[in-house]
Amino acid sequence: MTLTVLWRALVRRWLFVVAGLAVGLLAAGAAVLFSPKVYASTASVYVSATDSAANASNAYQGTLFSQQKVKTYTEILVSERVLTPVVQQFGLASVADLADEVSVASDAESTLLRITVRDDDPQRAADLANAVTTRFIQVVGQLERPRVPGAPAPVSVDVVDQAQPTSDPVSPKVTLDLVVGAVLGLLVGAAAAVVRSAADTTLRTSEELAAATGVGVLGLVPTDRALRGGAAPAAVPSGPFGEAVRRIRTNLLFADVDRPPALLTVTSSESGEGKTTLVIALAAAFAPTSRVVVVEGDLRRPTIADRLGLVAGSGLTDVLGRRVELTQVLQTWGPGVDVLAAGTLPHNPSELLSSAAMADLLATLRAHYDVVLVDAPPLGPVADAAILASGCDGAVLLCRSGATPRATVTAAVEALQTVGARLHGTVLTMTDAPRGGYDTYGPTPPAAPPSPAPSVAPAPAAPVVTGPETTPTTRAPESPAVGTPRWTGPGEDPVTRGTYVPPAGTVPRTVHVVPGRRRDDG
Repeated sequence: MTLTVLWRALVRRWLFVVAGLAVGLLAAGAAVLFSPKVYASTASVYVSATDSAANASNAYQGTLFSQQKVKTYTEILVSERVLTPVVQQFGLASVADLADEVSVASDAESTLLRITVRDDDPQRAADLANAVTTRFIQVVGQLERPRVPGAPAPVSVDVVDQAQPTSDPVSPKVTLDLVVGAVLGLLVGAAAAVVRSAADTTLRTSEELAAATGVGVLGLVPTDRALRGGAAPAAVPSGPFGEAVRRIRTNLLFADVDRPPALLTVTSSESGEGKTTLVIALAAAFAPTSRVVVVEGDLRRPTIADRLGLVAGSGLTDVLGRRVELTQVLQTWGPGVDVLAAGTLPHNPSELLSSAAMADLLATLRAHYDVVLVDAPPLGPVADAAILASGCDGAVLLCRSGATPRATVTAAVEALQTVGARLHGTVLTMTDAPRGGYDTYGPTPPAAPPSPAPSVAPAPAAPVVTGPETTPTTRAPESPAVGTPRWTGPGEDPVTRGTYVPPAGTVPRTVHVVPGRRRDDG
């Protein structure tokens, strides 16, 4: 695992790191709070060799002899011969318990012994240290008793410092315990984050989605709080969500420059990935430039009619069953968007969607609309979406960021490939909102409103000369015919800009035309 992968795992699972830190601090705090306070008192003694000769050589030999004795005395200090009388004097439980609380320290080249006793009472710790020191000196005097009567002992032990009670406990150490708890908590949290990231197979980035599907990513749709709870997108999506939808629309238009997809199936690998929301938003984004119809192809759990406030009683299934005409069930939502609801729920949705009547209906819609968006059910549970995608120009597959497993997305792509459906691209939904703010990029508002421009009289119409012998006449500007199609074929003259006059009762819109095809930008 590289440092980059490790860092990404920690950033993605930062809650594990924070939780580990919090647990470590809480555990350390609990240990500090509930652990009994322990005090320590230290007494020091000096060990020296006795030699009547006062010369440098004998003094040096005596020092070496004392250092050798110090190593032996360290073991004698915690022996039963030293500690048993102290245990009896203070009424302690056992010699072993006192031995655990007694520690002896000395430097390698020193003859000074430091005897430390720990206890939960500072005064008793000092008394025990002094009692152990006194008893130790007595035992050493007995062990080092000269064999010749009246001769001096070879070693003498003298007290340097008496043990004194201290007010500061040596345990628990608040600062040290909290630091250790925090470090251990961070390590445990980081390890949990790495393990969780390694076990997580969900797709979170566009790079991961493109690698799993083998096709390009059309866009990333951020989470919009206004759309939570099943709310329908506005007729004109705005903010980061609307900009992401318009980017997907643009990428779809340029998915195939010669034959832009006009009949699209929008599906997902699992439910709850935002396909219905994206279909409605895409319809609103295409509406200013195209005639759009939304077909509710989910005949198992239809939701579009309810979300848009339309009549859900009749629709697609009724048209396929020859019970009503298509024009009788088409409903209008917003400017330029028609909706064909699911209608009566059938018991055999897959057979109905794969029928010849469904193919004829899609062909009819293609002939009368510029863009046909089919809201299909997820590919994972049922085969309806694959059937619909095979009868359309292609499909758009949605994946929810951080929720859809890689294997599920791969299975959805394979389902489309099995029926020969073309996958135009994928969309990663419910991502984090982009940083920087979409609304911050745009023209700076003027400091003061501009003064109104002076009215200019319209220029007279230019004369039209038909020949040298004809009289010049004037021609009024030509107006496009009502109901002029928005798209012109490749054999006609390309028009760079014109005015589209829709049928009566609708609002005219300005059109921009790409060479070979013309569409209005709204």
